[in-house]
Amino acid sequence: MGYRSLAALISRYPWFIIICWVFIIGMSVAWAWKLPDMVQDHGLKLAGGQAQAVEQILDQEFGSPPDPVVLLFNKHPNTSEISFKTWIQEQLAAVRTLPAISSVISPFDVNTQGRMLRDNQAYALVHMDIAPHRMKHPLAQLRELLEEDKQVHLPGTVQLTGKTVVQQDVNRLSFQDLERAEIVGIPIALIVLCFAFRGLYAACIAVMMGISAVIMAMGITSLLGQYLELSNFIINVIPMVGMALSIDFALIILSRYREELKQRYASRDKFNSERNSINQREILERTLCTAGRAVLFSAACVFLGLLGLLWIRLPMFLSVSLGATIVLVLSLLLNVTLLPAILSISANRVFAQIKPTASNSGERIKDETLERNFWHRWSAMVMKRPVWMGLAGTTLLLCCVFPFTRMDLSVPDASSLPARMESRQASEQIEQNFGQKHITLVDMIIGKKDEPLTDSHWKVAKHKVTRFQQDERVVSIHSQGDISDSFIRLTVGVYGEAGSDEMKEWLRQTRAEDVTAGPEGIPIRYGGEAVYEDEIMHEIAQQLPKVLVFVVVSNYLVLLLAFRSLLIPLKAILMNLLSLAASFGILVWVFNEGHLGMEVSSIAIMIPVFIAGLVFGISMDYGVFMLSRIQEVYRQTGDSDTAVQQGLASTGRLITSAAGILLAVTVPFAFAEIEGVRQLGIGITAAVFIDVTLIRLVLVPSLMKLMGRWNWWLPG
Repeated sequence: MGYRSLAALISRYPWFIIICWVFIIGMSVAWAWKLPDMVQDHGLKLAGGQAQAVEQILDQEFGSPPDPVVLLFNKHPNTSEISFKTWIQEQLAAVRTLPAISSVISPFDVNTQGRMLRDNQAYALVHMDIAPHRMKHPLAQLRELLEEDKQVHLPGTVQLTGKTVVQQDVNRLSFQDLERAEIVGIPIALIVLCFAFRGLYAACIAVMMGISAVIMAMGITSLLGQYLELSNFIINVIPMVGMALSIDFALIILSRYREELKQRYASRDKFNSERNSINQREILERTLCTAGRAVLFSAACVFLGLLGLLWIRLPMFLSVSLGATIVLVLSLLLNVTLLPAILSISANRVFAQIKPTASNSGERIKDETLERNFWHRWSAMVMKRPVWMGLAGTTLLLCCVFPFTRMDLSVPDASSLPARMESRQASEQIEQNFGQKHITLVDMIIGKKDEPLTDSHWKVAKHKVTRFQQDERVVSIHSQGDISDSFIRLTVGVYGEAGSDEMKEWLRQTRAEDVTAGPEGIPIRYGGEAVYEDEIMHEIAQQLPKVLVFVVVSNYLVLLLAFRSLLIPLKAILMNLLSLAASFGILVWVFNEGHLGMEVSSIAIMIPVFIAGLVFGISMDYGVFMLSRIQEVYRQTGDSDTAVQQGLASTGRLITSAAGILLAVTVPFAFAEIEGVRQLGIGITAAVFIDVTLIRLVLVPSLMKLMGRWNWWLPG
């Protein structure tokens, strides 16, 4: 369907379109509120990897389910050791009575060999046969049971931790971060829109588009959560992307509609003529053919950026890409159907301030002339000294890019929570007080399912034990009782932290020494946190080049189709890559190096990928609109310099407003309590700010001046 056919359809049936959308939005509300209960963990799990295979073997063959809830018992100073141990046994006996509990590993069990018990502390492992995303109620029951005697003087205190508990805390705080971001971001976006339109009605409509897109996307994603594993990151990504894109799309369309309406009035003899004589359908057609086209190409760029994330075979990237794609499609559909339908029946009210009166017409025209003159003068100043301005902008960018070379990445853990959280405190105490702070446990499984153990299996196990005993980095080997009909389990303590270069090198050397395809053909698998993190890092590092190539090439083809130029798409993509690298450099400066009051920490492994996938497309939004206006003027005048100056002058306030909306939506996430969300918010904020200042207002006009007519060169 062409733009004119769409405009005709909307003009003919506006109320039908509005009623249909209101019904869909209303149906989505109930499901949208269920989304926090549908998400699971962060989704960094490699299906088919050795770490996951070992987890399944430990669960099925050795009765050791993955990701247990950990109870950390802390003894009060005046409590005797006997009283402390008796109290722990009583607490664990009560825990076993809960219906959700499948097994409890006590610190007093023979197999633990005292590894889980110290003078003042002990910890127990509680296994629940429940899916991770349905742990909210069982964990609440467990907490209630452990706190029943809170008013009585007890021998000690109990703290809960473990991956499941940490993830529940992350989900809860993520939703709180979202609520705070909405409370702050939406009013600021509304103020920016009021400035852009000089009116409240248009601003409210644009915000309504964003809220509607987010509600429907969260509702649809919640429904899909019954069949897919959803990452907790979508709780923040969907509102962040949805509000930014939908409001920006609405801003572009409303601004163009307003401009077309002004031109129609300017072409008439009398300003006090009846407004109904203006052909609204004609204005709608013109708006959809220009702004609607720019929005469509912008959405295509964002979609391709999100589609590239699917190369990485991890549930996190699948669910985030899916959620962001859903909100993108809904944002596009809302702004090319519902928004024009609203304009077709209420443009008089939305743009009531356009019709000048005798008292304010001269003042309004003077203000707009001054504004246009500002952007015109700015572009003229940049284009007068394109070489120096280009060098200055490039130098500033490179200064931001430089720290990027020192980026330190890691898989998120309990440290992503605020220091005040019980689950983080307990996790850190266990690492520090039970000898695991600088030691990583690696599970080695020898054997194959449904094949009985033979002398060859024991020979391999003996060889591995001998090899580990000679390895100075191995500090412990546990094998007592870890035997099933088909498998032998060795638990090796290796000096080094999971995810460190030392552990990666140890795993590489150990695997290289294994002979899994020799005469005996006995497979050896490795599991544990170090193997899990190594597989995640390897998968992302291996697939990331494919993601970048796909996103760059596909975006180039879309922009080539949009602008009919070989060089403009290339320049736009290079500028985007520079702004991304600069934002990564700022992330390193803030988090890895601990500036701006931030705790020194690693950057979560998925954050740079998310920023690249999201920002690469989102920053094309107003960029495509600006270039579309420049191209439009160039086709009318044939003068490249005039096209750049007039295009920038006519879109200057729009681009500033669009960037302001993006910042209003993303900046609140920079103050989130979850570190990964905070990193995502700061990274996107930095990328948008750099893009709208150095890129759009300095480098783009200076480079277009230097390239001249070559901007629009296309063979044939």
